[in-house]
Amino acid sequence: MFIEIIVLPREEQSPNRRAAKASKAPQPLEKRGRAELAQVWREEGKAFHGAVLEFIKAQHLLGAVKWMSEPGLLPQVTLVASDRVLEKLQAEPRFAAGRSLSMNLQT
Repeated sequence: MFIEIIVLPREEQSPNRRAAKASKAPQPLEKRGRAELAQVWREEGKAFHGAVLEFIKAQHLLGAVKWMSEPGLLPQVTLVASDRVLEKLQAEPRFAAGRSLSMNLQT
C-alpha cells in the first residue's frame, strides 16, 4: 500500500542552538531583492530535495517510492511511497516525516 508522506528538515531544539540563533542579528529583508531571495530559497529547496533523494538511494528504498515532488522554494518533499519509507525517514535525525492527512469527502 502506498501512502503520501511529507518530509521537512528537522528543527534542532537544543537550548544552545536556540540561544545562538537568537543572538544572531537578522539581515533586513529590505536590503535584498525578491529575485535574490527567491534564488536563495530555490537553492535551499534543491539541496534539501537532493538530501532526501540521496538518503532514499543509500537505504535502497527507491523501489518503494512511487512518486516524488520536484524541488521548490520550500525545503519540503512530498512522496508517495510505502510505510517502510516513512519508518526509515522518521528514524533519520535530519528529517521530520509524517503522513499527509487523507480526506474522504462524500458528494
